[in-house]
Amino acid sequence: MPTPARRITRLETALLRRSVGAATAGRDRCRHCQRTPLVGERVHFYDADSGTELVCDLCRPVRTDAPQRTELMHSPEHDRAVRVLRAAA
Repeated sequence: MPTPARRITRLETALLRRSVGAATAGRDRCRHCQRTPLVGERVHFYDADSGTELVCDLCRPVRTDAPQRTELMHSPEHDRAVRVLRAAA
């Protein structure tokens, strides 16, 4: 038996847009294509007047200068992970 279609209220739409906007605001994006790099993808950092610019591996050939540093993209949970330190023997 099919369920009746439910109308989405303006409040639900506003809350959904706000939560999606908040989730995307904290993500790193490529300077050129605005794409969010995938976990495990190489990203390149360049010096800029406004700070450091992130460039994804796909857009790297667009830049002629060498990057300041290159790193692997980590998951958002990477900084919150608990690391077990082994005691020195």
